[in-house]
Amino acid sequence: MQPPKPLTLIVATTPLFPAGEETTRLGIGLKGTLPWPRIKTDMSFFARVTSRPPTAGKTNAIIMGRKTYDSVPASLRPLAKRISVVVSRDTSGSVKEGVLKELEKRREKIATKAAEAAAVSGKTENVEPVTDAIVESSLDGALRALESKADVGKVFVIGGAEIYNATLGLERGVRVVMTNVVRKDGEPFECDTFFPVDSFEGWRAASSEEVSEWVGEEVDGQWKDDGDVKVQMVGFEKV
Repeated sequence: MQPPKPLTLIVATTPLFPAGEETTRLGIGLKGTLPWPRIKTDMSFFARVTSRPPTAGKTNAIIMGRKTYDSVPASLRPLAKRISVVVSRDTSGSVKEGVLKELEKRREKIATKAAEAAAVSGKTENVEPVTDAIVESSLDGALRALESKADVGKVFVIGGAEIYNATLGLERGVRVVMTNVVRKDGEPFECDTFFPVDSFEGWRAASSEEVSEWVGEEVDGQWKDDGDVKVQMVGFEKV
């Protein structure tokens, strides 16, 4: 039996140094959204990495909580060329109903654009990853649903904190691809939600070459300027 695919957590964090505490906390959210304005470097990295399948005919999956799903602009839900797996404890079925309605509208828009492009190019063949969505009541249920599909590529976990924490507790391969974010002026961001790992004790820092292999593009681990902030992509693997 093949071992389960490693899960890759995609997260953007900012280091905070609470007064009176010895450890750094990694902030990831504020009032249900990001602590910073959308960072072009990070957002484009996320889009490329999560939508790029390892081989043709496969589609990557992104697992998230309902609040994380709702934080995506409505016009982009569910995210194209990926299987969005929404974990929600909703027992009324309203979350699933809403997600599937959005999926239907999204597919219609994608099909319309594809038809327009085909009319211009004369090519009708479509080998792009599919756009799909699943709603499950638990992380275990989400993973079982994905493992039952033959066409799933890489599996990413994209938040929020509760889903990250549940994933970190699994007895399987887990990786973290992290975008570190700091202000150029040195001022900290205000955060009320934190990544459930602080020191990464018990983790192995991955090399730039390893992270590049995980995400399918070169990651050099260097700090880069983006407006008022600097960002750095790094990786860790659970040992």
